[in-house]
Amino acid sequence: MKQDDYQGLIEQLLPMSQTPKFEVLLDKLTANEPSSAKLLIKMEIRRLMTPCNRTIDLRGKVDGECHQYELNGKKHWLDDVAINHYYERLPLYNGQMTQGLWEDLHNTPNNFRVKHEQEKQMQQQGKGPVSDSAQAALLPEKLTFGRYLARSESRIHFATQVLITLNTGYEVHGVTSDLSNSGCRVRVPAAFDYPPSSEVIVRFTALAQKYQDPDLEQGLSYRIVGVDQNKESTSSAWLRLRLDTSSDAIKQALDAEMASPDFRGKQDGEDKLLTLKLQSYEQSFLHHTSVLPLYFAQDKLEYVLQTRQNRELWDYWHDSRNQPVINHIFDAQRLALLQVEGASTSQLLLYCFYVEKDKQRFFYSASPNEMSEEERHLFWQLGAKRHSWRVFKVTMSAINAGDIERLQDVSPDWLNTLKTLTHVALVQDVTHTESKESYLTHPKPSLSSQALRRFLHQRNPVCGAQLISSDRQPQRREPRYAYRSEVSLVHPEQGALKGKLVDFSSGGLNLKLAQPFQGAKDDLVSVSLDAFVHIDPRAPLVDMPYQVIRVSPKRDNIQLKLTTEAPNTRRRQYLRRLIEHNLDKLTELDERLPDPPLVWAMHQLLLTRLTVQPYFVRRDNGVLSVPTVGINLPPSRLHRFLERAGGGRQLSFYPVFGDKIFTRTHEVTRPSQPLKELVREYFVWIDMQEDRVRAVHTFADSEFESDDARRKFIQLAQKGGAFAVLRNRMTPLAHAEQDIDASQLSTLLKRDTHKARQLEDEFVALCAYGELVDVTDEVLMRLGR
Repeated sequence: MKQDDYQGLIEQLLPMSQTPKFEVLLDKLTANEPSSAKLLIKMEIRRLMTPCNRTIDLRGKVDGECHQYELNGKKHWLDDVAINHYYERLPLYNGQMTQGLWEDLHNTPNNFRVKHEQEKQMQQQGKGPVSDSAQAALLPEKLTFGRYLARSESRIHFATQVLITLNTGYEVHGVTSDLSNSGCRVRVPAAFDYPPSSEVIVRFTALAQKYQDPDLEQGLSYRIVGVDQNKESTSSAWLRLRLDTSSDAIKQALDAEMASPDFRGKQDGEDKLLTLKLQSYEQSFLHHTSVLPLYFAQDKLEYVLQTRQNRELWDYWHDSRNQPVINHIFDAQRLALLQVEGASTSQLLLYCFYVEKDKQRFFYSASPNEMSEEERHLFWQLGAKRHSWRVFKVTMSAINAGDIERLQDVSPDWLNTLKTLTHVALVQDVTHTESKESYLTHPKPSLSSQALRRFLHQRNPVCGAQLISSDRQPQRREPRYAYRSEVSLVHPEQGALKGKLVDFSSGGLNLKLAQPFQGAKDDLVSVSLDAFVHIDPRAPLVDMPYQVIRVSPKRDNIQLKLTTEAPNTRRRQYLRRLIEHNLDKLTELDERLPDPPLVWAMHQLLLTRLTVQPYFVRRDNGVLSVPTVGINLPPSRLHRFLERAGGGRQLSFYPVFGDKIFTRTHEVTRPSQPLKELVREYFVWIDMQEDRVRAVHTFADSEFESDDARRKFIQLAQKGGAFAVLRNRMTPLAHAEQDIDASQLSTLLKRDTHKARQLEDEFVALCAYGELVDVTDEVLMRLGR
């Protein structure tokens, strides 16, 4: 018998070895094994569970720095990997130091003897070590959006040993990486739990021995302000600490160290680099996110933030007059569900479509909890057949006192206005065009379509919220000029109309009409600029074809643009020359741009309320990876799901891309002619056993043959582990380095040229932006699970 063949069985029986049920369980698990095997298993378990009083000293035996720990009444010298392993394996041995645990601690992966034996075995087999680079490429760095590190004093790169007493009573050895009068950053073993905001006592053992300071010897009170993963080693983590004791001991020790002629530390400007890096990634997110932010004052929609990528969503909610009507999805009943007193966040799923009839657009929207099952199936049957079918996810969160306090520094001049805002609603389009058939497979109910009339939107009033451009760039393609003159036009159906010119450009007109306009957006009309023709009868400004782009709610004002037909090129040129020759007589209308502090405030309210999981893809020498992901705290359900795949501490994008990151992204990341947008749904099952990931199974929605195949996969996944359906939207990212603030980068270049260039190179290598949305609930409802 080989012991390795029964290793799993032995570990299963170890915790039960000192209980009365051990013999019964042993007989049951070894029923099909020979009696000799049963005897040897029992002897091995007895050997492994024998109490061990020997001291463990790994100094010089492992690839790592060892510290002294008091465990089970004895002092041991262990490194970070060993102390992690100790707390991980201790429950297996019923919380006792046994022979088995002693052997485990002497056989960690970084033990020189173990590494030598592995290398020897590899050489004999003619194989090199297995690389984890593929998995590591999908473990991104987490950046907490909306939170910036602002230091009031310089930090010094300085390494010194410390002993930290946690609030649980455990003592942990650590080494500082930088130190200031009021804070420090310390590398500590990852095995322990470090709750943010908890108090710890830090004893500076090396400095206390050198300067004989009682405060350093007895310890200073610090508070944990953050815990960061160590990208170089999973066995250790970084603690960010803030001093809570009124003591000058650290300041005096630092002054003495810096005055020493052999001092090798240096002042740290890391906070400036980290803040610039974070703000640059945030700017890239703000440019490329498809989320539509809406800002409410109680039940009134006040502002809408438009980005480069959410215009399609915003345009969807425009009627046949090209007037915004998104306000109608927030009726009194829905706002009562979304603006629940005392709730910080609430969500709503909306199914929507519109019907066009007699040049009018009629919108329908309904959430699942507003409909019976029959009504929902009828809504799906009538809506999913149409090209206007959409599924939206609305998340509304309350604006609290902390938000206002943070905005006081960002936008003090707008504080009185911002105080009136009460909620932020984030609208996401989670439509999956390839899934329409799933809605239509449900049996059509016997209900009349009139049952859905209560979900029909009113046409008025239109949305009166102020639209704010996120990047604060002018939206007009050319300047407009105020000018009053008579205009005549002809509509194919309504006939001749009279109006007055309000303003114009070489490519557009703004007209006030004497009678209501009965047409709609995109209608063609024939326009004659009578006043201009009277001045110059040869002017080609008669019967010009214009296209309607907007009609006012009262239909007495319309905006037009000149069509792109060949004859209009000459007319456009004539109007351009006319404007140039009469600039002294014309009044240019300034475009009203949003005040930058107001836009910054809107950005902050968005950045601290992520409803998507934004991430970035990098290409380095042809190899693709996910280096960075934006997060908020506390973590979302999707965040925790991805952390499960990463072992509980790191977010892993392996459930999305697996070993197929190139094939699943190449349409967007290819250098030439990348796809403008790529949207896919992934069914993900993380197969787990006792909080350990055994396997990750990921299938794109298109890889299933039918809805029945999808249902079977879901049924299997829900039996064990974690299951989710993730909607992945990706867009190409070109010239991401332009999102770095030039003035801040210039300042950083003067301070640390190397780090500034590193940051610039990091952004140059970015090739795609993506965002994940958890659509599990919608898919389960769609499939009837």
